[in-house]
Amino acid sequence: MKEIQSNITIVGGGLIGAAAAYSLSKLGKKIVILEQKSKFNRKKILDKRTTAISEGTKKFLEEINIWKNINKHAEPIKKIQIIDRNQSNKIFFDNERRKSNLGYIVKNEFILDSLYKELEKQKNIKIFNNIAIKDIFYESNRIVSKHNNFCINSNVLLASDGKNSSVRKIFKTPIYNKDYKRKAVVINFYHSKNHDNTAYEFFLKNGPLAILPMQKNKNYFQSSIVWTNTNEFINSLLLLDDGKIINILNDKIKGSLGTIKKIISKQIFPLKAHLNSKFFEKRIVYLGDSAHSFHPIAGQGWNLGMQDVENFYNLVKKYNSLGLEIGDEIFCKEYHKNNFFKAYRLYQITDKVDRIFKFDNVGFNYLRFSVINFLERGKKTKNRISDFAMGIN
Repeated sequence: MKEIQSNITIVGGGLIGAAAAYSLSKLGKKIVILEQKSKFNRKKILDKRTTAISEGTKKFLEEINIWKNINKHAEPIKKIQIIDRNQSNKIFFDNERRKSNLGYIVKNEFILDSLYKELEKQKNIKIFNNIAIKDIFYESNRIVSKHNNFCINSNVLLASDGKNSSVRKIFKTPIYNKDYKRKAVVINFYHSKNHDNTAYEFFLKNGPLAILPMQKNKNYFQSSIVWTNTNEFINSLLLLDDGKIINILNDKIKGSLGTIKKIISKQIFPLKAHLNSKFFEKRIVYLGDSAHSFHPIAGQGWNLGMQDVENFYNLVKKYNSLGLEIGDEIFCKEYHKNNFFKAYRLYQITDKVDRIFKFDNVGFNYLRFSVINFLERGKKTKNRISDFAMGIN
């Protein structure tokens, strides 16, 4: 059986895996990417979701010299409005004090396209598609992944293979799961009024409805809705024709974007969250959704995955400068220490905020109204919240 030597094996070539590979290639490491899907082709992508890129993530993408490729597809978020039940109860955020944007909205396909165009230029990266892992085992101070007719021998293996991580299953890493028993529908659409680079979050009785500003398509204003609701409601919504869905959405967004003119795409996703008990095994590190996933209420899941990538990148850079080998127990535990608390904190925040805004009685509604009014008037608190959303807190 053919044996391939590498410093780092990355299982999963999606958004997080590709970003990790590209960043680590800058540090001179030999990298192998194992992807179970066929060769990346943007024209064949069925997933039309967008990603909200925080200012903190953008700075890291600038550091590794990939943001310039993504930026041309990015629509800035300059303002955010949080609206609880009705237009009179809201918080308004901007970032004029820092003279920067609150974030950026980019279609996933463009992020992947930008990354893969650069990955294919790197001589120290090998990409294997349509690959299934037969086994993963240890051999002396190395970790070996076995496949049909070859194996890969590495210092460390990065698991970035999603919420249902095959690596996590092989090593039986314990996780905490939460099923919200709800679904999210993602709808991209054209509308009549300029969004003015404003994102909206409507907290409705059965779940939040977020509107994210997208780049203009020719002469059409474009945005994306992420709406969470009961399974029954979302399933029944998608049985309706587009005209009826548009009428429902126009009623919910209260003219924020004028009127919805045309639906471009619709997708449904179950709402679940999880958190690994630890983000490592022996010579294995979990990144992104293989380590954690959250309620989408804050739109920060991918950005936290990118913090995993950035922290791993900085750890490898540190070990390089000290002349140390990456992937040993101390290395993996330091990665866990740098990342676990942030994930635990985001899980608690998203879970509790969702719960608070779903309560619907006179007492709780009045309490939320009072808190929102207090936050709207409190400049320092608003600034701390916007810094958190930007990924710099």
